[in-house]
Amino acid sequence: MKTSSPRLPLGVQIVLSVTVAIIMYGVIWVSSQFKYPPGFGWSMILMLLITYLTFELVVRVQNRLMQKSLVANLNGQRALAVLGSILAGTAAYTAQFYVFKWIDHWVDGSEPPFLQHMVMAALIGLVFSVIFAFIQLGISWKEQYFESQLENERFKSEIAKANLSILKNQLDPHFMFNNFNTLYYLIDEDSDLARKFLKNVSTIYRYILQNNDKALIPAHEEYEMARQYLAVIQQRYEGCFTLIDETSDKAFKHRDVPPLVLQQLIENAIKHNRIDENSPLQLSLSTHDNYLTVKNNLNPKRTEATGKTGLKNIEKRYHYLTGKKVKIQKEAGEFSVSVPLIAAHV
Repeated sequence: MKTSSPRLPLGVQIVLSVTVAIIMYGVIWVSSQFKYPPGFGWSMILMLLITYLTFELVVRVQNRLMQKSLVANLNGQRALAVLGSILAGTAAYTAQFYVFKWIDHWVDGSEPPFLQHMVMAALIGLVFSVIFAFIQLGISWKEQYFESQLENERFKSEIAKANLSILKNQLDPHFMFNNFNTLYYLIDEDSDLARKFLKNVSTIYRYILQNNDKALIPAHEEYEMARQYLAVIQQRYEGCFTLIDETSDKAFKHRDVPPLVLQQLIENAIKHNRIDENSPLQLSLSTHDNYLTVKNNLNPKRTEATGKTGLKNIEKRYHYLTGKKVKIQKEAGEFSVSVPLIAAHV
């Protein structure tokens, strides 16, 4: 499995390596095997440089090993990368210390590198390498965790977009069927009204096409299109259909809704209820607490069987767009649906 580990910024690596080195060299000062323990002159600066180079090598080796597919299991790959970087860091520190000890001997006249010096250097190099290797491993784990979280969110977002696209595509046949069905009856009842209705439908369908790629649109645009649709309904059912509009322009300001959500609710009320002189339909629109409510009295068609496709479509779209739920109530001869007005990103 190929993967890569992130790298710390240069400044952070230097600070970490110097901090660890100062702590370790403080221990060396107390329990030194040297005749002349390291001072805080050029030799200490050189030792800090060796420590930093060891840190850099550990990071590079660990990253390189993580990119190679040496082990099929990711945890095994990590263990191999950590072990390899520790060994490489220990060897590099020991070799650099050997060179440093000769330079120290030639410049300051200290003892040359003996076996006990090299053993101590190897142990110090091992400690440094272990610390640096696990620092890098911790950074790698943290970055990969956050990357996996981001990837998971991206995956959820793509799934939501795909589902929204499917739901939006369901609207076209649903919209056309309902309106062609209405137009069929209007042609015989009132040809002039049928022409007006057809013109209205073409305007609304143009609106659908213009917003086809949008998950949300301004609430006031949806409201204006729904009012245009309601005007034709009122003409068709003159005397049998009453509209009560209690909405507020302020409630729509900086608020969005899914396209056609209001029209679908109106269509449901028209489709599933009788509308005649004996059974007039009263429909009301209202806004309250960032919800838009469509309410109607119940005159159910006795032979009407419905799978509530429209309402399910609306609920699913809101499920993918926001954590707020659609409120559906049926009581005392009334049916109401309240949909959230979603805050717009302005």
